[in-house]
Amino acid sequence: MKAFSYPILLLALFFGSSIFAQDSIPDNKSFTINGFANGTYYGLSKSFDISSAYGELGLKVSGNKGNSRFVTDFRVRSGSFFGENKTIMDLKEAFAEYSSDYFEVSLGKRIVKYGKASSFNPTDNVCPKDYFFLSSDMEDMQMSNFMLKTNIKPANWLNIELIAIPVYTPSIYRYDLFDMNYELSDMDLPLPPAFADQKVEVSFHEYTLPEISFENMSYSARIGTQFSFADISLTGFHGYDPFYGFKINNFAIIPSLSLVNQAEFYKKTSLGLSLSVPAGSWLFTAEGAYNHTEDYKDSIFIPNPEFYYVAGLEKDIFGVKIIGEYIGRYVLDFEEKPVPLFPSNPAELGNYMNNMLAHQIGDFNNKVFSQSQKISHAMMVTLHRDFFYETITGDLSFLYNFTTDEKLMRAAVKWKLSDELALSAGGQFMDGPKESIFDYAGSIMSGIFFSMKYSF
Repeated sequence: MKAFSYPILLLALFFGSSIFAQDSIPDNKSFTINGFANGTYYGLSKSFDISSAYGELGLKVSGNKGNSRFVTDFRVRSGSFFGENKTIMDLKEAFAEYSSDYFEVSLGKRIVKYGKASSFNPTDNVCPKDYFFLSSDMEDMQMSNFMLKTNIKPANWLNIELIAIPVYTPSIYRYDLFDMNYELSDMDLPLPPAFADQKVEVSFHEYTLPEISFENMSYSARIGTQFSFADISLTGFHGYDPFYGFKINNFAIIPSLSLVNQAEFYKKTSLGLSLSVPAGSWLFTAEGAYNHTEDYKDSIFIPNPEFYYVAGLEKDIFGVKIIGEYIGRYVLDFEEKPVPLFPSNPAELGNYMNNMLAHQIGDFNNKVFSQSQKISHAMMVTLHRDFFYETITGDLSFLYNFTTDEKLMRAAVKWKLSDELALSAGGQFMDGPKESIFDYAGSIMSGIFFSMKYSF
């Protein structure tokens, strides 16, 4: 009976609001082809002289007639990516849509973004991101999902959006590029001489995605309102989080010490609120979500329930757009796990190693989930300025995590040589305490970049 209810829900999502589709759009017809050719270099990191060097072709075809339209966005990239020569074909978006004054429905691959904040978005759970796609444009990280999307618009100030995602797509994190190997002597333990100088090789095993079934579908709902004094949105999500943690896949001592981790996925339920309020020349934004998870005490790859929130102010001062945002988390049922004690009985050494490995991967997951402390605080400041009638634009961002002492700075300049041709250049710096996420990622993602892009 439960499995039968999912198809019924999808049919209701598709047809249940057809009563709103009575008003039609004039019978016009258009067909558009545009795109770009782009060359990008990103490198001079600690680990790679050339992190990425590739050419990219983007082709977007769209059209509409009457109440219907379609959109396709195809990308192909070829070059070097973290020391590998590859050609990547990416159908970024491809969907068909029917729309009227009061109702819209679409089916296919598309990108949906939620949230009012400019840096971190606690309510943005629908689509994954490729965090290790190095580009001069941060929007290139966005990935699409195959979805059935319905919008009901009973009034011009109200939009109800319902989304069903039948196939799970995780975000992309290249943790396999991290140098996480360590010496046993670094653990400051009374190890036997035979182990004292041993090195543990850490690697990551290929993950297994959840089974494709109605039970494993994800659902999202959003109620958006627009008034002259504020934009307010309520969001809900249930399903597999695009984010994920890790578990131990294997540990071996022969022929050498090796630890293999594997990504593991989990479900969550998220309820969120986002708003933006203009106040004269100021713009106030706020966004927060409660993320509920289960079985987190028994599974090291599942984060604790938490409150995740962002608040920001935006203002133009002497032509410079300044955005300052506070990012915080409050972790529920937080417990700081003690380090396992080294046993005095040699017969208990095996259990100690298992407990120690579980503690280490749990500690790593806490860093990934930003749950190393019960409460965490961070601040991000972004500056944007246009020059010479938007011929040149400059951006500068700085992020500092007060809880973990991790920091990020990114600067970029874009120069439009003509309506079609643009040059971009800049750099990014990431750093943090030893064995922090920014410490690992900084050796790969810090560096300089430049690109040349022709749009048509």
